[in-house]
Amino acid sequence: MTNAQRRAALLASRKAEMDSSSNDSKPAPKPGSAFHPHEASAYYLADVNTVGTFKMFARDRTPPVYTYDIITVHFELNPDTGTWIWFDGKKNQFPRKTQDGWRLGSRKLHDTREGAEAELQHAMAKNGDRVTKVHDLPDDMTALKKIRSAHHPDRNPAADQDLYQAVVEKLDRMRAQAQ
Repeated sequence: MTNAQRRAALLASRKAEMDSSSNDSKPAPKPGSAFHPHEASAYYLADVNTVGTFKMFARDRTPPVYTYDIITVHFELNPDTGTWIWFDGKKNQFPRKTQDGWRLGSRKLHDTREGAEAELQHAMAKNGDRVTKVHDLPDDMTALKKIRSAHHPDRNPAADQDLYQAVVEKLDRMRAQAQ
């Protein structure tokens, strides 16, 4: 008997076992698999990607632009191996146990969305993203006008658009409160 014949016989016997033993839609996991998703079976990943990169020997280096996203993960049971997998369209990833919980690839799995959002806030603070600093604007009208003129898109091509927009919105709010 060749290896291919053995494999085909093994798969046929497994399929026959699964058809006879369970009639429900989800097959039962093998007792050897350690990962069992909770009843909601939704986990969350904090995803930080780089949009723009800088060239190593360029004169005008610009820092990379980061995008932040939360991915909802649904697990399925692989009937061949009996392990829970998440198929992202590129590769099968298996959850693995670490000291602080479960990981999918290099990213930590979060049971709740709040945990993933906290990790995103930490990544944004680490990267110095402007979104976390919008609320740090001064309450002085003249200081805000200086920031606005320094970051005006028409006068400065390397202006921070998010900061300029935040200053304009804060000036509008301050003018509305003064009236």
